[in-house]
Amino acid sequence: MRAQHMRRSLAAVAAGALLAGGAAVGTAGAAAAAAPAASPTAAVSQQIQVKCTWHPGHWTKQWHKGHWEHKWHAGWYDSHHRWHKGHWTKHWHPGHWEKVWHKGHYSCKR
Repeated sequence: MRAQHMRRSLAAVAAGALLAGGAAVGTAGAAAAAAPAASPTAAVSQQIQVKCTWHPGHWTKQWHKGHWEHKWHAGWYDSHHRWHKGHWTKHWHPGHWEKVWHKGHYSCKR
């Protein structure tokens, strides 16, 4: 699986470099075409050096403490216009673990 991700990443980087190089040549126009060919050492120094690192996915988990929830329920009038007074309720929410998966990814530096 990692090898497949690495191949995809490198292919994307290579395609991006080729597109960037093609765009630079295309925008240079006739002036670049008329210029003499660069020496082989100049071409080597212009290559983009990209180093990609795979960061594997991982789980994190966090504990959420239990807590009491106190709520005020306001009074109301019913359909016969009778007033019902408000009251407090108290409800316990137990503590629990929450797990989150963080996907793996590549980071590339030039």
